[in-house]
Formats: sequence, structure tokens, C-alpha cells
Amino acid sequence: MLQEEIQPAILKMLVEDVPRNLQRFDPTTNRFLTEGGWAVTNQDIVYPMALLYTTEHPDNPYYQDGELLEIIGRAGDAWRDFQYPDGKVEFIKVDGSTWGPTYMPWSMYHWVETYGLLCDQLDEARRQRWEEGLTLAYDGITQQIADGRVHNIPCWNGMASFRAGQIFGRADWQEAGRRMIHLTVGEQQPQGYWDEHGGPTTSYNLVYLHAIGLYYFFSGDENVLDCLRRGTEFHIRYTYPDGCMVETIDGRVKYHHTVIESAYPAFSLFPEGRRFVRFLLENLLAQRAAAPEPHVTYIITNGERKPSGGNFGLSTRLASALAHYQVGAEAAIPQDSSAYQIHDEGIALIRRQDGWFTAVSGFMVPAVESRWGLDRQAFCSIWHDQTGLIIGGGNAKSQPAFSNFVFTNGSEPLYLPDSAHLRSDAARDTVELDYGGPRGVLTVEPQDNTRLLLQLEAPAQPAHSKVVGQLMFRIAPGDTLRTGAGAEVVVDETPITFTAEEAGGSIAQGKWRIHLPAGSIFQWPVAPFNPYAADGAAPIEEAAAIVTLAPSEKSGQLAIEILG
Repeated sequence: MLQEEIQPAILKMLVEDVPRNLQRFDPTTNRFLTEGGWAVTNQDIVYPMALLYTTEHPDNPYYQDGELLEIIGRAGDAWRDFQYPDGKVEFIKVDGSTWGPTYMPWSMYHWVETYGLLCDQLDEARRQRWEEGLTLAYDGITQQIADGRVHNIPCWNGMASFRAGQIFGRADWQEAGRRMIHLTVGEQQPQGYWDEHGGPTTSYNLVYLHAIGLYYFFSGDENVLDCLRRGTEFHIRYTYPDGCMVETIDGRVKYHHTVIESAYPAFSLFPEGRRFVRFLLENLLAQRAAAPEPHVTYIITNGERKPSGGNFGLSTRLASALAHYQVGAEAAIPQDSSAYQIHDEGIALIRRQDGWFTAVSGFMVPAVESRWGLDRQAFCSIWHDQTGLIIGGGNAKSQPAFSNFVFTNGSEPLYLPDSAHLRSDAARDTVELDYGGPRGVLTVEPQDNTRLLLQLEAPAQPAHSKVVGQLMFRIAPGDTLRTGAGAEVVVDETPITFTAEEAGGSIAQGKWRIHLPAGSIFQWPVAPFNPYAADGAAPIEEAAAIVTLAPSEKSGQLAIEILG
């Protein structure tokens, strides 16, 4: 793929997604439904539809398509119908949960962009209703961001306010947006991320970068370029070889097997970023070819399986790159090499070697009270070319089961370290964790292209203290587990427990096998807290298989083998 082919490839994906999204349109309510439920953000797909309606290209059959225009108009009406008198909407998810009135930032932005593209095509009554609704929304949004609080939503609203001000000729909205963006740029950390609950989050960092990148395209404000460069470099470092985000350092979001679709406009401003976009898009096309049907995640609520929310198919984030992308020369990125090491001081050690990609986190921050901030407790992820993610998946909340070490001396377990120290040499990466006296040491050592060793140690513990080591393995419903003793189990939501002895010393799944130390225990499923569900229920896709072992020189060593 050449740089000049990126936007046509994106257009082709958007075109391919239109039919399945039109099937979701409910003509009675003018809403796009997900499994029969509705979220406010489901309507966001009107923006890429509007782009297709206004983009003339040989591969775009929806250019000036009157039927598509009518559906876009009615879908925008659904937002206006749902607004309260002050312009807010109820934050509702497709599982039926409600989270209170809000100026939904993503929906208001995609609505205003749709208005900007189509205002001359709308009939007078519809145009006037949309103008009233958007004016209420952005009068309210600009008042909210005037408090100067820097966070991913105010950042997004700053970009959107600037853009709305351009479209509506409101200099006050533009100034409010510019001020918010400048405040946000000033809060970026030198390594290219913004603090959320005290540290980086690879997922939400993309919100900042996407928003500030779009602001640059709208404003030409060169004061944000250094910030965008640092952010681009951050995301290049923390991306797996298949284009998915590295979750190991993320203090908010679990691992998701989805290729990055956000912030392409921001990345495209730099030679390394343009190469990164091409790398991401090639992986995204491969992922779509392997699983062409849209993916819906679920939660279990009161024993009932329900869709967890949001859009599928047409991506509003990806659509931004159809409208805003800077084609140019490329420069090499780490993902172009089969072997590299990165020591991101105080944050993580990244190693690419012999088909492995490993991330060892050294970032520590005290536990936060907010439901949105996860505990920093799981400190490594292991990925391989032939398997994808094997160990990892992200942090949890108030759940010792997801910690690499748990110390017990009395009633309260110690499972959150106070500090972490990283060290590395040519062969291995290590994090030393201090739990307020007790210490845990985790070492990752690739042996060759088929074997990797993990060592968990807890040296010099008091005689009356108990300590266990834990590693989180990624399996999913439908996988088949094969034990060294000859048993086969198809994974579903049924609990599974094997001791190392019962498993015959090993458990295999797909193309990987783990060799279990004596006395260790394998358990599935252990579900993390999910802040995005009202009751905290996590989809089964986020559950982990936990291997519990005694952290010592012999019993704390676990080997992973890649099968031919």
C-alpha cells in the first residue's frame, strides 16, 4: 500500500459498511439499533455517511444518493428529538442503563460536522431544528470547558467547540475551544501521554491526540505540533506488531483485540506517523478480512447476556482520516524491525525478539477512588507472532486475583506495590516491586523463537507471611484446552480448575503451551470489574485464566512454548 492509497482504502471500508448499518435503522424512531437496544452514540455514524454523500469518487456509489440523505436527516432528527430543553441528552447505553444528562461529546461533534457538510441540502424546517439543537449544545459545552479542567472529554469538546465556531460563525466558541486545547497541550507529559488517574492510558490517550490533530487541521495552529509529535511517538512505542494497543501500562482500559482506528490525522503530520498509519491500516484490513462480521461485546447482568454498547461497522474515528490526512514521505518505525528494545524511563521495558513482543511495566501510582481508575497490579504482557496475546489483558479494580504478587500477613492482603524499579540486559527484562517491605521480582526472558521463561520471586519474606505469584492468561469461549494428562476441555463460562499435577504438568491452547511448575493451579474464568457497566459486570471476553504459583527459584518459574 502506498500513502496515496490510504484514503481510498478508508473510503472503500466505509462504503462496504453502509448496507449493514442501514439494516440497523429503525424507521419508527429514526435510531440505529444494536441487538434491539440503542445508545446515543449509535447515531454517530451519520457523519461518515455524510462524508460519503459529499465525496465524489469512482468507488463511492453513495455520492449524492438521495435515499442516504433522507436517512441521515432522520437520524439527526433523532438526536434533536432526544434533547432536553438545555440541549443535553440522556446518556443511555444499549443495555438499557442510563448515566444522567450530558452534552454527549462524540455525538455533538459528529452532528455538527454532519450539519456543516449538509446544511445546504437540508429542508428549512430540519435545518432550523438542527441549528437550534446544536446551538443549545455548544452554548452549554463552551460554558463547561471554561473551568479549565484538563481531561480527555474537555479536550475533545475544545476541538469540537472550535470547529462548531467555524461552522456557525461563532468567534466565542472558537476562542473557548482554542483556550481548552492550549491548556491540554500544556498538561502533556514529556513521554507523550496525558495523566488519567495519575498515569498513562494508551486507549484514552488516543482521544487527546485525535482531538488535537483535528484541531490542527481546522486551525493551522503550529503551537500544537510538538505535542502531536510526542504523542505519535508514544503510540508507536505502545502498539503490538498486529496494530492493537499495548494495555500493560493502561490505568483505565483492558486489552481489546482491535487495531487502532483513531488519530490517523494527527499521525499523518509526521514521516514516522505516516508509516505508522500505513502499518495500522494494513493490519486493520487483514483483521477485517479474517473476521468480516462486526464484533459486539456483551455483559452478564442478573444472569442475562446483553450487548455492552456502542457502534459497530462504520467507524466515525476512521472516517476523520477520509476528511483530514496529510500525505507525504515516510520514516521507519520500530515495527519495521524484527528485533528492538525500548526502555521508556520509569514506565516500561519493550522487547521485540525471536517472534516475541514483551512489555514489562514499571509504572506505579497509588490506588484511586474513582471507578474509572484501575489498580496498577499486573506488570507484564507476552505476545507472539503465531498466537497474539498470551499473558496480559490489563489491570483490574480492588481484585487481588489480577495482581502478580499477593502477600498475606493478617486479614488484609498486600497486592498493590508502593514502587517499581526496571532493569534490563541483553537477555531479560525485570521489574522489582516493593510492597511496603515485602518485595516481588518478575523477570521475562525469551529463549528462542519457540520458548520464553517467566520467573516470579519473592525473596526474604518473614516466616509468618504468605505470598503467591499470579499470571493472567488470555483465553476465550470456544477455545480448546488440552492438558498434558490427555484431557480436552472446550472453554465456555463454566468454571475450570486444574492443579499442575492434574494437568500432567502442562496446558495447551491453540499454538501455545504453558509448562506449569509443581504446586501451581490454573483457574478459569476470573472476571475483572468493568467500570463501563452500571453493575460492574465484565464481558466474558475480558475474563482471564489465572495461574497461581509459589514465587521461588524453582516453583516460581513458568515456561511458555510455541507449538509448530
